[in-house]
Amino acid sequence: MNALPTAAAASLALALGGAALPACLAAQEHTSPRDAVVDARGATRVRVDARAGSLRIEGRAGLREVRIRGVARASDRKYLDAMRLTADRSGGEVRVAVEIPEVRAIFGRVQRVLDLVIEVPEGMALDVEDSSGETVVRRVGALRLRDSSGELTIEDVRGDLDVTDSSGGITISQVAGGVRVSDSSGELSIRGVRRDVVVDEDSSGEIDVRDVRGDVLVREDGSGGIRVDGVGGDFTVRDDGSGGVRVGRVAGTVRLPRH
Repeated sequence: MNALPTAAAASLALALGGAALPACLAAQEHTSPRDAVVDARGATRVRVDARAGSLRIEGRAGLREVRIRGVARASDRKYLDAMRLTADRSGGEVRVAVEIPEVRAIFGRVQRVLDLVIEVPEGMALDVEDSSGETVVRRVGALRLRDSSGELTIEDVRGDLDVTDSSGGITISQVAGGVRVSDSSGELSIRGVRRDVVVDEDSSGEIDVRDVRGDVLVREDGSGGIRVDGVGGDFTVRDDGSGGVRVGRVAGTVRLPRH
């Protein structure tokens, strides 16, 4: 994306009555590709260490390698060279890592992100660390995901799912194993789980859980309502702060805290 020429930007500012230009017009965005391919034949796990930027991981049937396509974006071209993508393999593990060095800005805001699209063999187990930005994961094996901020969408997991998130909404659907979630803030939606669902902690935001064959356990809920429907086992809430609990179809026992 190219910025407006200086003269045109100044004219637009005057036309707006001297108002400050939006960040997207005031700063030019510089981009550079970051791509890699790693042989995944015989590998059992992919470990991803991402940083700021969007992250999309897709399982592909018949794929025998890990393909990474990335775009580094920065508000100043001088920051691009220091933004690195590495991809290698150690034994049965493929490793993908992003490096974005810290920058201390004296004036204004420095934008530095590396957006990633990663294709892996369908059903491959994953271990993912991400700092910020939207994350989408589909058609993979057992998944462990640690995220600081940004929306999470996770679909079609062929094993157990373990998610820890600081902020941002979480949408989970179609998990062949069990689900364990710890979330600080944001809406939490879980659908179609074959085994148990455990919410260790949810500080704020609604919890909506449906179509679970096993048990559903909410250990600690701060604020925001809880709604469950279509539970094949027991439903238990051990600690609920505020927001209320709505219970639909539960085949087993319902246990709620006394207030």
